[in-house]
Amino acid sequence: MTRKDIKIQRKEDIFAAALQCFNAHGYAETSIGMIAQKAGISKGGMYHYFTAKRELFLELFLYKVKQYHSEELKAYLFKIDDPEKRLRVLLNETSHMLKKNEGFYRFCLEFLSMGARDKEIRKVMTEFYHGTVEIFQHMVNEGVDAGKFTTIEAQQIARVLYILVMGTFFTYFSIDIDFDIAEQVSFQTNFVMKAI
Repeated sequence: MTRKDIKIQRKEDIFAAALQCFNAHGYAETSIGMIAQKAGISKGGMYHYFTAKRELFLELFLYKVKQYHSEELKAYLFKIDDPEKRLRVLLNETSHMLKKNEGFYRFCLEFLSMGARDKEIRKVMTEFYHGTVEIFQHMVNEGVDAGKFTTIEAQQIARVLYILVMGTFFTYFSIDIDFDIAEQVSFQTNFVMKAI
């Protein structure tokens, strides 16, 4: 293993430890020392990777979003040629992603709530929102161009899709749900797809 590989692996170990600590104790109660202990690294060693807990908190979000949404999901989705099927799969994938990556999405709930008071986190979330709406809008426009969807205001539909996905996410983590999440997401997807 090269020095670069070791550094990448160590950073991933820190992210994994930080995710566990933030989920167990919350941002305010989690310390760099707790994360270091969980990651099996000295507290001083942590500062070779992150200058502060806040930097780690922000980088953890960006790293996981890139990993799950930009790389994993895009690679899977763009193997599907049919734009209607691609959008349907993306929307239905929401419930599977929630269950598969529950630790990260639980972390996101705190990250998002902090964005209500923190300008830097709000900026990161705004960029995430714009990027996600842009992806949805592109997919809707592809469907319109292919004759799969009616001619509609793609940006407004993209916002509807974003809010639908985020609403599912917030509901899943903020209440004791009394329904099957996969069935509900499937219903929502079919409802929206009929409308467009």
